[in-house]
Amino acid sequence: MTTVNTATLKQKLSHYLGLARQGKEVLITSHKQVIARLMADEGAAGRLPLRPPSRSIEELKNIGGFGLDTDPVKKLLQERRKR
Repeated sequence: MTTVNTATLKQKLSHYLGLARQGKEVLITSHKQVIARLMADEGAAGRLPLRPPSRSIEELKNIGGFGLDTDPVKKLLQERRKR
């Protein structure tokens, strides 16, 4: 198992991807705390199954927005003018 901080990972991404491809686990840290784990893909076994959509595209297109009473841009400009 290899540990690397985010800055070094950015600089040497290809190297650490190669380690993962070889089957080694790479722990990624930020401020000395582990935040992620980089591992090789195990093929279809590690993936979630695809599900068909529950709604048609036409039905999704008809979903409205939030229906705000006021224009948020106008409201923001009014608040900025107060400052």
